[in-house]
Amino acid sequence: MATVLVFCTLVVCITEILSMLQCFNFQSILISWSVVLIANLLWLYLKKENIAVFTCNLRQNIYNVFKSLNVFNKILLGSVSVILLLILAQSIIYPPNNWDSMTYHMARITSWVSHQSVAYYPTSIVRQLYEPPFAEYLIAHISILSKGDYFANPVQLFFLLFTIVGIVLILEEFGLGVRYKVVAVVLAVTIPEVVLEASSTQNDIVVSFFIIAACYFAFRAVRSGRFTDHLFLGLAVGLGILTKGTAYIYLAPVLLFWGIGSLVCLFRTRNYNYLLLPLMVAMLAISINAGQYYRNYNYSKNVLGTDKEEGKTYANQKMSAGLLLSSAIKNAGMHFSLMYAKPVAKLSTKVVYKLHAMAGMDINDPAVNYRNSVYIINEVVTDEDGGPNMIHFILIAASFVILGWGIIKLKHQPIVNILLAIVVLQVIFFCAYLKWQPWVSRLHVPMFLLAIPLVCYALSINKVLKKIVYVVTPVILVYALLVTLHNARRPYSAPMFSSRYQNYFKSKPWVYDEYNAGYTTISQSGAKNIGLIFGVDDWEYPLFKDGFSRQINPVYIGVDNISMSLPQTITTLDCIISTTVNHPFIDFNGKRFYNKSKGNKYLFLYR
Repeated sequence: MATVLVFCTLVVCITEILSMLQCFNFQSILISWSVVLIANLLWLYLKKENIAVFTCNLRQNIYNVFKSLNVFNKILLGSVSVILLLILAQSIIYPPNNWDSMTYHMARITSWVSHQSVAYYPTSIVRQLYEPPFAEYLIAHISILSKGDYFANPVQLFFLLFTIVGIVLILEEFGLGVRYKVVAVVLAVTIPEVVLEASSTQNDIVVSFFIIAACYFAFRAVRSGRFTDHLFLGLAVGLGILTKGTAYIYLAPVLLFWGIGSLVCLFRTRNYNYLLLPLMVAMLAISINAGQYYRNYNYSKNVLGTDKEEGKTYANQKMSAGLLLSSAIKNAGMHFSLMYAKPVAKLSTKVVYKLHAMAGMDINDPAVNYRNSVYIINEVVTDEDGGPNMIHFILIAASFVILGWGIIKLKHQPIVNILLAIVVLQVIFFCAYLKWQPWVSRLHVPMFLLAIPLVCYALSINKVLKKIVYVVTPVILVYALLVTLHNARRPYSAPMFSSRYQNYFKSKPWVYDEYNAGYTTISQSGAKNIGLIFGVDDWEYPLFKDGFSRQINPVYIGVDNISMSLPQTITTLDCIISTTVNHPFIDFNGKRFYNKSKGNKYLFLYR
């Protein structure tokens, strides 16, 4: 994990430096990584004898572990490997095609490429600016070097593999053996929402890795007091915050218990490293986010980048013990749905509504529901924006009951109790702060993955749960395979082999024809400077997917939000594309552009 954290830090450093120099482009990125590669090769050459010993020992250790596995565990690992390989193929064959990628995850990258900088710019879709950008930084490097988006989706899959390593390391802290590690791998990979996201350009798995890494190094830092453990803790915290806003919620309990542990060790040992090194952790975390904080503050006078109105759309506007319980029930209810069993979702929705009616509470109170959304449990369980994890949720809940009873009996190791408290606090903080959202199950991914070690520990102390899990394991493997093969966005079916461009529109097929016509016109005409008049949640990326291989510059015009004051050099436009204005013509900078697509419903091209 340490190597991954260092690599990710290099991605941030290279991006920020090249951005300041306004040379965030193919040549500069290639030179930067070439220097890193040469430095690594030189170090490997100087340490060749140590590397040879390490490689030999690693090979022998892998062989010994594999040999120690029984047939059942080998079958489990083989099954997981098949699922991972299917996801890998899926992630390469399909382009990025979830809604958020089309509006801001991938769309912001094409603007960075055209500006050769990650500096902020006027845009109608302000999420392109203030949302934490680390996952997109890495995707940008890969896509610019490969001159396309074929390897954009696999980023999450590889972070899933790193996350599994983190889970296994936490199990070693628990003192659990190989068979529990195998169960952990199976449970982590078969979480349906993880299966769905692992082939997409969302970022919940990426942030999960940093949260789990922070938890692991926080445990080690308290126990050892070493500089290196604090160093990697600081990197993990900083990178997690730079990846997704939910990291603030999930990292808060981790840092709380780490801080308490450090204070206890300080008073017990009088080792002032426990006072000085936490300052380094804080400085590292802030330094990694310094560029984003600076841009956010210049943009909105808030280091997080959101104004008060934007914050109200996500944060609960009121809270009480009753509302906290309501939020917990609504969040939990989103996981009670099954593939091929729509009545389960309908029944679960009725139960949640009935519970709120009995308590005399408004389940759709706009103060605690995102943008007045009406509560309903998703019946389409293979959509990554709302994939339920019913079996895993039940296993985690059962494990928490077992572990909670064990705390009363004083049976557990302190580290187990701490991790349990961390996850429970994550649930409380999440439900207390964030409004219920229709896609909330996606945001739960870090909690599900961090709970896996606790499930495995519960198995080790409860024979009944262990038997249940071994019976259920084949079921969850088959279920995960079905989710992989038949998911809504990237299925293994005939559409998989249709036009790659058409597959961008799996979640919005009705706009394909008009976008395809607009994209074709832009490509064939060689237009470079494209004026954009878009709504706050309109699709941009499919029009400019070629931005990695040719010069193209999307420029938002007519912006009427807070970003309108940001600097932007507008050159002569070659054409204008709008999703909101369908007029005979548009006048801009003394030039008249005529509507060439008056009959369209969604996308209008002016030339």
